[in-house]
Amino acid sequence: MSDEPGRIRTDWAERRTALASERTFAAWGRTALSSIGVGLAATRLFGDLEPRWLLRVLTVGLVGLGVLALAFGVRSYHKSAHDLEERGEHTLPLWWIGGFAVLLSGLGVAGVVLVW
Repeated sequence: MSDEPGRIRTDWAERRTALASERTFAAWGRTALSSIGVGLAATRLFGDLEPRWLLRVLTVGLVGLGVLALAFGVRSYHKSAHDLEERGEHTLPLWWIGGFAVLLSGLGVAGVVLVW
C-alpha cells in the first residue's frame, strides 16, 4: 500500500514531462513560423534592395533557418516521446508532429519559389 503514493507521483511526473515536451515542440514551431514569415516578408519590405541576390540570400536563409528549427523540434520531440512511450505514457502521435513539420516546411519552400 505504501508504494501507491510513489506510483501516483511518478505517473504525474511523466505526464508533466510529456506536456513539457509538447510545449517545447510548439516553441520550435513558433520560432520556425516566425523565421519563415519574416523571410517571405523581407521580399515585400526590401523589394527594391540592390544587389538583388542579397535579398534572395536573406529570404532563402531565413526560410532555411525556419525549416532547420522545425527539424530540431521534431528530433527533440521524437526522442522525448520515444522515451515516454517506453514507460507507458501517451504523447501526441509522431505522425502528427511530422506531418505538421512537413506541411510548414513545404509552405515555406513554396513561398520562396513564389517570391523568387
